[in-house]
Amino acid sequence: MAEILGLGLSHYPGFMYPDEDMAMRIAQTMKSARVPAEMKEPRNWPEPMRAEWGGDGGLGFAKRHREEFVSGARRLRAALDEFRPDAVVIFGDDQYENFTEDLVPSFCVFIAPEFKSEPFLRGRGRSEPQPNVWGEAPEKVIHTKGHAEVARYLARGLLEGDFDVAYAYRPRYAHGLGHAFIRAVLYLDYDRKGWDYPIVPFHVNAYGSSLVRSRGGTGHLSSEGGGEPDPPAPSPRRCFELGRAIARILKPCRWRVALVGSSSWSHAFLTEKNHWLYPDVPSDRMRFEELKAGDYLKWRDLSREELESAGQHELLNWVPMVGAMHELGQKPQWCELVESYLMNSCKCAALFPPKGQGRLSSRAT
Repeated sequence: MAEILGLGLSHYPGFMYPDEDMAMRIAQTMKSARVPAEMKEPRNWPEPMRAEWGGDGGLGFAKRHREEFVSGARRLRAALDEFRPDAVVIFGDDQYENFTEDLVPSFCVFIAPEFKSEPFLRGRGRSEPQPNVWGEAPEKVIHTKGHAEVARYLARGLLEGDFDVAYAYRPRYAHGLGHAFIRAVLYLDYDRKGWDYPIVPFHVNAYGSSLVRSRGGTGHLSSEGGGEPDPPAPSPRRCFELGRAIARILKPCRWRVALVGSSSWSHAFLTEKNHWLYPDVPSDRMRFEELKAGDYLKWRDLSREELESAGQHELLNWVPMVGAMHELGQKPQWCELVESYLMNSCKCAALFPPKGQGRLSSRAT
């Protein structure tokens, strides 16, 4: 019988680069003509956001924000090392990387023995490289083992169970793994201990109606507004049922598998009601309390409209993992919400040990 570990963490790009660059998104957004002039003045921001901005443009807060996130990522890595998975299935979104105008599947399993990625060739919000916190050269290639057997087993099991998913034998993205997958690996290996766990990237079309029209980013903040909405993302219920199906498929097999939800939750640049300047922190707090209580069905029953209004598009990357935890009866052993108004998103980290295994140490080493 399989043992399955659940993990959740953010892949926020700001943690790849120096603290001085972490508030880049707010500076970029305030250039948009769609943001009201009065909201471009920090004195009109919510009080917590002004406090994060401080007298140094958010630099002091950036340092604290990074420390909180990295502390959580280290706890997850310690638990992962204790678990010793045969494979790590990562649920992540695509932002106009592998999937563009010619094909946009709701879900796609990547089946390959290895992935080669170039995560440092493009900087944050720019096409040219910029210094990263690890001092890696821009042309550095990250080699990540894949687990083609597990990936093929999952794709076959889902299709035989009438759950229609796409599959691909190689990424189409010029730089290898998409951001949600390679950053999850980079952050779980933040201290550069080495990463030998084979992965299975599992794409979720979290951006749905904003994927192509906004080029997976901030195209909607242009003067044209990004054009007509694209067809929608899969519903939270469908993502939840995907996770349940994956748990049922894996349960009788011999592998030890970690399921990882890779994303922040509400994103400022997706939250129209907040003028795209800050995320829906109250909504993230609600999702966190539901998660912490193991009230997973609240997530299943969310509507697309609720998610998109809150800028929580990428929560769909977590929902399959949570659906699997529901199917397996696994509750969170530890979780924390790292809040921010200024740094584009709130970041959650969570650990769900296999049922009956007892507590994982979840201590940074």
